[in-house]
Amino acid sequence: MDFSSLYKELFKPVFAYILCRVGERPLAEDLAASAWRKAYEKWPLFDPNKGTFRQWIFTVARNEINMYYRLYYVRKFLSLTGFEENAPLGQAAWTEAEQDDTQALLSAMAVLTAREKDLIALKFYSGLNNREIAHQTGLSESNVGTVLHRSISKLRKEMNV
Repeated sequence: MDFSSLYKELFKPVFAYILCRVGERPLAEDLAASAWRKAYEKWPLFDPNKGTFRQWIFTVARNEINMYYRLYYVRKFLSLTGFEENAPLGQAAWTEAEQDDTQALLSAMAVLTAREKDLIALKFYSGLNNREIAHQTGLSESNVGTVLHRSISKLRKEMNV
């Protein structure tokens, strides 16, 4: 089957799955568009010997949802400037506790080196994976992971989390 036929056949079930997981139509539309875009870009890599396209597209959709939530919570607790939009949809302002957390994080960020701050920004704000960060920075993929792990550990220690 070609990609457009699979899209026509599976768009509604994939969209329904995403909508069920996130509960908001506009967000589900964005995540579905992102999942199908990624699937289209990676279509030449799809291997039917490893599973059906249906399994594959639902895995892509699940990964998009997980990435959305992972980045939402990371941005909420690892704000780099203190001014990012952290409120969940439908909530207009930060709570006092969230503002305190943001200020504590900004203070804790002072213990990080410029390289550590850069890697955190690339990981959590640019949405790059460790391989892409390694390619961009010239570090090895394992070194990127190690530096990120140690940086987050420093932040947790500094914030007593």
